Amino acid sequence: MREARTDYRLRRRALLREVTEGARSLDDVRDAHPDLVRAGVHIGSDAPEPCPLCTRKALKHVSYVFEGKGPRTPSGRALPAEALTRHAERHGDLTVYTVEVCTACHWHHLLESYRLLASGSAVG
Repeated sequence: MREARTDYRLRRRALLREVTEGARSLDDVRDAHPDLVRAGVHIGSDAPEPCPLCTRKALKHVSYVFEGKGPRTPSGRALPAEALTRHAERHGDLTVYTVEVCTACHWHHLLESYRLLASGSAVG
């Protein structure tokens, strides 16, 4: 079960408008970390639309998780979207961040974050 979803698409639109208007350079927004690009290539899911900058169909969605119980990893772990529920059942509640990344031009942006509750968790 998902809860506490935050959507960052309004910020995405504003950032793309800044690029279009010349207030921000392409170099400022095409700086995805190589690990994010690699995750997009190997475990990312296809985005329904093309990249907003280069218009190629190389846009991927990558899910990063942070465990909510027990010892936390110092950084997130990228997981395939289809493994999220199983991971929550195994490790407890998760905070999930969905990032889009273009594997062609290296555009990236945080799309959403949410809590994914393990099946035994109560919603409070």
